[in-house]
Amino acid sequence: MSSVATKAPSPTTGRPIGLRLRIVAAVVVVMLVDGSIIGLREFQHGRLGLLVAVLVFGLLGIWCRGVLPALRLRTVAVICAVVQLPGLLSRPLLSDDSYRYVWDGRVQLAGVDPYRYSPISPMLAPLRDPLLFPPGHGSGVVNTVINRPWAHTIYPPIAELWFTVLAAVTPWWAGTLGLQIASALAVVATTVLIGRVLIRTGSHPGWALAYGACPATTIEAANGAHVDVLAALLLVIMAWSVITNRHWLAGVMLGLAGGVKLVPMLLVPIFLRRQPVRTAATSVATLLTGYLPHILAVGSLVLGYLPGYLNEEGFDGRRRFALLIFLPEPARLPVALAIAVALAVVAILRSRRDLVLVTCCWLYGAAFLVATPTYPWYLLPAMVLVVMARRFEWLMLWPAAYFGFLHDREPVLQTIGYGIALIVMLGTGWRRRVRTTPDAGGSADR
Repeated sequence: MSSVATKAPSPTTGRPIGLRLRIVAAVVVVMLVDGSIIGLREFQHGRLGLLVAVLVFGLLGIWCRGVLPALRLRTVAVICAVVQLPGLLSRPLLSDDSYRYVWDGRVQLAGVDPYRYSPISPMLAPLRDPLLFPPGHGSGVVNTVINRPWAHTIYPPIAELWFTVLAAVTPWWAGTLGLQIASALAVVATTVLIGRVLIRTGSHPGWALAYGACPATTIEAANGAHVDVLAALLLVIMAWSVITNRHWLAGVMLGLAGGVKLVPMLLVPIFLRRQPVRTAATSVATLLTGYLPHILAVGSLVLGYLPGYLNEEGFDGRRRFALLIFLPEPARLPVALAIAVALAVVAILRSRRDLVLVTCCWLYGAAFLVATPTYPWYLLPAMVLVVMARRFEWLMLWPAAYFGFLHDREPVLQTIGYGIALIVMLGTGWRRRVRTTPDAGGSADR
């Protein structure tokens, strides 16, 4: 394993004025698309708008594929920062998750464990404000913009810490704005770090904009303020730690990412043979350490609404696992779990000869193909792995997820969307293998 940095290819040098004009045009289009989505205001229209926006961005990526290698890291950072701005101009449009984030942070800041009470508990009445709990509905009914106000929080402890830190610096009248700004800044930091990883592994930092400038990222982060952006940032730090041989730090970062959203822990099998103690065990220990104070305080309440959420979302086979729709409902969950275990075994067996970033990409992405969730922002951590591994065919998960989001009550249409994505990804992977192109990821992360 080598920790020597691989020098990135030199930036493209011909026709600088034409390159600049194309870059400016692409940035303007992205901002106009983002602004148009913000202006739609209606939920269903916003879903459709983002599906179209992702497809438009894909066409822009094809148009700019000769331009991106000319971008230096500082230019990438500026472009990424600029395209976040439209999302900050409006309250969250496609999700009300951020209201729960604000509330959970405020509860923990008040010295109450966020897993102990639901938002409508009388014990938390003194913490209510007219933005999260607008007046109305009388007769003792609590009116609130927080989703599932009767349920205990579902978010893991590192996410709760993130909410608390931001609640400490955001006045109540600002609502979700503090979260939105922090999420936008997290995307910029993530994009810069992706650029550094790409340089380290012999590629161009401009490709980092496939994450940082995509409307799916800018709207879900700067507007939706989804906590998944923090998990994405931590996974990029994990990747940087791996390729620079800081394996303990990689384990800590993976555990922290799991403490934001549990899904990143699916990557642990990749390190069971490579770094079983320094990365795999450390990640699990980090996650458990984050939970420990809450377990001591509230016991089993740390599970929150997770079991209810899994049932509500149809992970028992009723609504999820769209690619397994041909199976009877009772068989879908067991088959999905069997596939997941098989994929983890493959990752373990191949972990010593395959590139870490590539394995992380397909294992994380495959989890979405198996589960086929309809909330596209869950893909934010997956997409940073896609870009760092330069397996851009996996970006097909974006339109598939938004198509599923648009038709979240129609499993057959979800099957079509994810099925098309799977066919494109398999076809692209087959072409890469047939052409025997040397892996672009280098050997720095072996």
